[in-house]
Amino acid sequence: MLNKRWQHISQHKLAPDVDTDALDKLIASVADFFEFPIALVSVLGQKQWFIAKSGLDVDFTSLEDAFCRHVVALRAPLVIEDASQHPDFCDNPLVLFAPHIRFYAGVPLTAGGREVGAVCLIDNRPNTLSDKDLRFLESLSYFISDYIHLIDKQRSGVSGSDFAMMIESADVGVWDWEIPNDHNVFNQRWCELLGIETDEVESRSSFWKSLIHSDDFTQVNNAIRRHLAQDEAVLNVEYRMRHAQGHWVWVNTYGRVVANDRSGRPLRLTCVMRDISEKKSAELRERKQVQLLNFMNRAQSVFLHEKNIRHSCEMIFDELLSLAESQFGLIGQVQVQSGGDQSLFIHALSNISWSEETNEQYRAYQRGELFFNNLDNLFGHVITSGGVVMANRPRQHHAAKGTPSGHPPLRRFLGLPIKIGEETVGMIGLANKEEDYSDEDAQFLQPLLDTLGALFYALEVEKSRLQAEQKLRYLAETDVLTKLPNRRAFIERIQAFYEQDATIFSIAIIDIDYFKSINDQYGHQVGDEVLQEVAFRLNSSLRSDDLVARLGGEEFGVCLFDVKGAPTLETLRKVIAAEPVMTSEGGVNVTVSIGACQVAPGANNDQWEDDLRCADQALYRAKKEGRNRVRWHMPSIITSC
Repeated sequence: MLNKRWQHISQHKLAPDVDTDALDKLIASVADFFEFPIALVSVLGQKQWFIAKSGLDVDFTSLEDAFCRHVVALRAPLVIEDASQHPDFCDNPLVLFAPHIRFYAGVPLTAGGREVGAVCLIDNRPNTLSDKDLRFLESLSYFISDYIHLIDKQRSGVSGSDFAMMIESADVGVWDWEIPNDHNVFNQRWCELLGIETDEVESRSSFWKSLIHSDDFTQVNNAIRRHLAQDEAVLNVEYRMRHAQGHWVWVNTYGRVVANDRSGRPLRLTCVMRDISEKKSAELRERKQVQLLNFMNRAQSVFLHEKNIRHSCEMIFDELLSLAESQFGLIGQVQVQSGGDQSLFIHALSNISWSEETNEQYRAYQRGELFFNNLDNLFGHVITSGGVVMANRPRQHHAAKGTPSGHPPLRRFLGLPIKIGEETVGMIGLANKEEDYSDEDAQFLQPLLDTLGALFYALEVEKSRLQAEQKLRYLAETDVLTKLPNRRAFIERIQAFYEQDATIFSIAIIDIDYFKSINDQYGHQVGDEVLQEVAFRLNSSLRSDDLVARLGGEEFGVCLFDVKGAPTLETLRKVIAAEPVMTSEGGVNVTVSIGACQVAPGANNDQWEDDLRCADQALYRAKKEGRNRVRWHMPSIITSC
């Protein structure tokens, strides 16, 4: 049986003494391609001979130990993921000793329709091989068989038709290029990968180059030039080609120059091509996930640092459009207007202005003032429905209302709701991806939607916290009756007057004359009404830079800058006395006494208590001298009180 097989091997030029330099290079490329340390082409006779090998120094092994004899016996592929755990191979010398085989994948090598050996991949660690890659290895075995047959024919003069037959019989995409006359041959499988009919194929290089994605063209061209110039041993390049149905297919082209003229110039380049779209899609998803995670983290970091959700959205917006492969878009947050209607406040927006009106809208966005109030349209449907709106044919969507005149064409739209629980609190709108939007696009961006939902919620919590703090501060610093700042607020705010060093200012204490008599005669209700009216007249007479507060009881404190045109304390006294205060018991005549102290610019902050005491002493003198008057302490500019 062995002798018969050996005769068959010899008859079909597979004897171990055949010239196999080219096969060694090819099998080395296979090892690199599949990323395995060892790749072999074996033939079985009295021994297992390796007619091509990579990663192994021996030329033969005993037939008894050969893994490949099982492939020949089975006449089918054999995959062993861990030989050390396999009952038929665990005690094999090639497992126990060098090369310490753990993983083995072999497919039959045929000659003249008969299994004569195997093409195999070997690893010294447990490994796996996908069904798709195993089928590719089988196709490669057929190719090697035909290649060996071709080499034999070339020795006796091979015809172009013979080579074309070999190319056509391979089950992988094969491209053969006769370089001097720019004649290209592609097999049926190559055409199928791109959805092209064989009668549509042209032999010139310009044909297949026209199918390459514009972003990849330079890379492919440069890779071919480097290989032809012998700068790189093999041609190994990944790129996109347009399928006949319009979409892009990622392919890997792997090959080498197989013929040179006497001066070493390349004559023929032969390559195999396979579809790697699934692999590229997985790589792209992983890369996009990392990118998505990175800018989500940046958005959260900016928000935590600045508490500015708009800045967070703007910072990630351009990357979001790139990641979603979209031309333009928006990020918006739902706001409820006073009437209960919803509107969309825009945190991030592409500039697609096409008129003065839309230019003004974009300027309003830049100022942080842009709201979209009309939600009866395609993007508004995201808010009103609370669901994903995917419109790859926007005009046909039931919520579409068209676009304004001059608006850039809306070819595709994807609207994604941002939610807190079941409540829709915002949205991301994306438009004009080159290919149709898909459910996968929406699912991929869900973590970003969740993050923005959490940030929107955190923003509302922060707003509520600030509002509560402001309310508590207002209550702590405001006199309930008069709505003026109270004594505590007066003492805190008076510091600002001392911190400026340009203008003289005055501190005054104002006391309502005979206020106890008003309470005794008219009651506390009227007394409260008098306090409220006095507070109103004082506050209405001062400028925004001045300060008036109720210090307690019937006393008010005032700080005002002594500048040209400023109200004087005498003016305040006259305003109070000018007209009776109208109360629930009728008109009540009210006057005030005022004691004041003038303070120099740049005075020490700690001086305020002394200056207030000086004003109080001046108030005491005003009352003593008959009330309804203004009295000054000798200015602290000159002497201390």
